[in-house]
Parts: sequence; C-alpha cells; structure tokens
Amino acid sequence: MRLNRLFAVVAPVVLLLPLAAHADWPKGEREKYMAQCTQAASPQIGAAAAKSHCACGADAIKSYPASDIQSLMDNKASPELQQKALGQIAKCKANPPAKK
Repeated sequence: MRLNRLFAVVAPVVLLLPLAAHADWPKGEREKYMAQCTQAASPQIGAAAAKSHCACGADAIKSYPASDIQSLMDNKASPELQQKALGQIAKCKANPPAKK
C-alpha cells in the first residue's frame, strides 16, 4: 500500500521532467530580451505598456527549447522559427495609451 502512495506522488513529477528541460530561458537572455523589447516598444506604446507586452512575449516563448531561444536572441534562427516566435509574441496585444 505504501508503494502505491509513493508511486502516486512520484509518477507525475517524473512525467513532468521532460517539460522542465524546456521550460525557461537561458541564463541572462530573458533580461536581455526584456531590455531590447521595452526599449523598442516604449516610444510607440509607453513604458508601462511596453513592459507588460514584453513580459507577455517572454512568457509566450519560454517553453521553447533553450537552443531555439538562444538562436532567436543571436539572430541565427531559421525563418520558420522566427515566424513561429513572432506569431506567439503577437498574441500579446499591446494597447497604446489612451489619448487625452
């Protein structure tokens, strides 16, 4: 009976291990992305909206393999990968500040 309880706890963790291997940005690259993205987006939509939009974009592609993220950041990604990433990031709608 104890073995069944242990298995019930351990099995989901073991099944999620492959996902954990692809679940985050390479060290320092998310910060680099955020800095570049917010700098580019701030003039069009304002600093607060840019930060929110860029964070959403970073979250949208964090499930990509680290090698894909690294190639995107180094501008060495294939056109297909670039389009796929841009499609994911585009789902984060940035709303420009309201006119007064």
